[in-house]
Amino acid sequence: ITLGPSRLRECPVCEGLWVDSVALHQICTDRERQATILGDAADVVSAAHLAPERVRYVPCPICKQLMHRVNFAKCSNVIVDVCKPHGTWFDRDELHRIVKFISTGGMDVARAKEAEALDQKRRELEAVRNAGAATDRHAGNQYEYGTRENAITMALGALVGSFFD
Repeated sequence: ITLGPSRLRECPVCEGLWVDSVALHQICTDRERQATILGDAADVVSAAHLAPERVRYVPCPICKQLMHRVNFAKCSNVIVDVCKPHGTWFDRDELHRIVKFISTGGMDVARAKEAEALDQKRRELEAVRNAGAATDRHAGNQYEYGTRENAITMALGALVGSFFD
């Protein structure tokens, strides 16, 4: 299938699509291509009405390695099969659902969630670092004493042990 300058491969049996990484990026960023996809599949069943599918892993058509199943954009509720270096496999109607997700602002929501998660991690790491610095300042003498005490205990244990050899 040709979509603008992008070429997609379609399975005539299951109607799934193989989209290479470059073409997928172009589709995700080009509203004209998105409109073409939305226009081509107007009768798509909504995700809420889909029957649960059997989980299966499919091999990448390029490298033959099993692909990873991922939730597109981590929040689209569309599980796609991805081979990071080569491309993405979309089961029937999944590309349409992804484009609909993007066109309704889903990528903006995904970016905001990711930014919030990164900010939360940064705050947690900062708190741990600050707590560690405070502990180091207050525990300096205890640490040296504990090490010296352990060395003395070990030396006494060796001395007492030598009496029984």
